[in-house]
Amino acid sequence: MSDFGDLLETVSRLKPAERQQLLLYIQRSGELSPLPTGAVEEPRPAYGALLKYMTLDEFFEFQERTPITYEYINGIIRAMSGPSVAHCLITQNIFSVIRARLRGGPCEAFCTGGQLQLTFGKDEIIYHPDVYVSCDRKAWSEKSVVNPRFVVEVLSPSTQHIDRREKLVNYCRLISLEEYVIVSQRRAELEIYRRENNWRQDVVDTPGAVAEFRSLDVTVALADIYDGV
Repeated sequence: MSDFGDLLETVSRLKPAERQQLLLYIQRSGELSPLPTGAVEEPRPAYGALLKYMTLDEFFEFQERTPITYEYINGIIRAMSGPSVAHCLITQNIFSVIRARLRGGPCEAFCTGGQLQLTFGKDEIIYHPDVYVSCDRKAWSEKSVVNPRFVVEVLSPSTQHIDRREKLVNYCRLISLEEYVIVSQRRAELEIYRRENNWRQDVVDTPGAVAEFRSLDVTVALADIYDGV
């Protein structure tokens, strides 16, 4: 397949059960993928699926009774691990810059703790991005935001394959989304995927580089994103 847009179109035509099988395959293949030559694998914190089916209402009720954060993918829930210090610093740096630039406008920036609800036909998914921005309050529910324009995921050893594969596919299916940004912890590097570029990858990793978050009309120096890390 020549580009990512074609892949998204193909995925959108799959039945819910087929998409669930695809997600599980992507997760398992990521866990088995070899590391690049010379790479050193970091310890992986617990992050995995709890094989007990729940409806979305049951999941929301379950969330209120547990201190652990879970994601929800068509009835299967997946526990999220606690972030590292570097992960927290990068997230805070990005959030503070974006929130300051958007203050007074129609868009609102959210940090770790909130949740996105993705609905595609019978597919129901709940994710907890590190940073996201929504510009239309009318569609928000009491529990979730459903219409992000901009989403950031900071990579962790236990989530990098999910962020680059499963979440890339699902986020880019959102009609409201304009940009998806993946941020590395290991090195100063961002991967930016834009709707206007048919979701092709744009890498920002050169010394002195500036990241352009075009959907928000915000620019931020790479050095500021990794300040203190």
